[in-house]
Amino acid sequence: MFKRMLAGFGVLIGLNAAAVAQTCPLPSVAASAQLQPIPGSDLMTVPVGLNGTTKNLLLDVGSNGTEISPAVVAELSLPSNDRVLDSTQFGQQLGPTGSASPGQISTMSAPVYQVNGARAREANRQRVRVGDFTLGTAKGHDVQLVVSTEADLGKSKPYDGRLTGSFFKQYDVELDFGGKAINYLTPNSCTDLNQVVYWPHTAVAAVPMSMFDGKMQVSVSIEGHDINALIDTGSERTVMRRDVAERTFGLKADTPDMMPSGDLQDGRGEKVYAHTFKQISFEGVTALNVPALIQANSMIHRVQREPVLGSRAQFAADPAIPALTLGMDVLHRLHMYVIYGQEKIYITAAEPAKAPAN
Repeated sequence: MFKRMLAGFGVLIGLNAAAVAQTCPLPSVAASAQLQPIPGSDLMTVPVGLNGTTKNLLLDVGSNGTEISPAVVAELSLPSNDRVLDSTQFGQQLGPTGSASPGQISTMSAPVYQVNGARAREANRQRVRVGDFTLGTAKGHDVQLVVSTEADLGKSKPYDGRLTGSFFKQYDVELDFGGKAINYLTPNSCTDLNQVVYWPHTAVAAVPMSMFDGKMQVSVSIEGHDINALIDTGSERTVMRRDVAERTFGLKADTPDMMPSGDLQDGRGEKVYAHTFKQISFEGVTALNVPALIQANSMIHRVQREPVLGSRAQFAADPAIPALTLGMDVLHRLHMYVIYGQEKIYITAAEPAKAPAN
């Protein structure tokens, strides 16, 4: 079995990739945009156009609705739009591999909230309307965005909002971190590993995934334990919940295996600890020597959280709060193709972007 070792803590990718003739049809490119790294970080932003003004949104597929900062709302004088929409019309410029004609109109789904359901509070969040919205090669009109409650967006956080999986829900998504690009592709029914992954590659893995509340979840193996993990491009670091670290792996605070991570504290004032896992594996993909943060309260960006009385380690039982969050310190070393209809993520090693020819 071929294995590819990457620099740093290392990522191994299994499963042979024999050369085969292309018999599966290539997907059409519905939209494509460039990713911009945040200096000194593995996080990436996506430039979007809001009424002709470019703003950078954090790529955050671990969150719910796409949102922008109050500062941007004020700067652009965006009008309020309290009516919750279930879809927005988007005009897409399809790429050269697509079979549809350029400028085709398609539906971009947005979340639908029930007023008496679990998302009732989310439905009451402030929303604004953007007359002209562009994301790479896609253009939309009268797009509704949620106004963030994060006061530090655009200030201590060098981005103006969060771009989540709420856009283009009917398309598959390719996250090419090495090439610094995000592509939205028409649904793919091909199951041949080496044809699904249409870019040059040496080895590929197919990882089963499930979706909950717009988040991608996978099962990983750590020291013989199967752990529920969230794919979160909005988290700079890989994070394990402290109760899992203590109960499942026997880690103890203030010991050599679990020391404080500097003076870091979580949102509730608890110390944040650190531990390096020798390996974290899922379906032939193995990350080696992964330094993970250990903290009592979830790292996931959530607007409303309900604490369990008497517990310092976790919030109310909720599948959206996983035992482990795989952050960009691991993910940026991968090239990922999420095919929602197959409930799989196809993964290869990330290839660095090619320098332009002179």
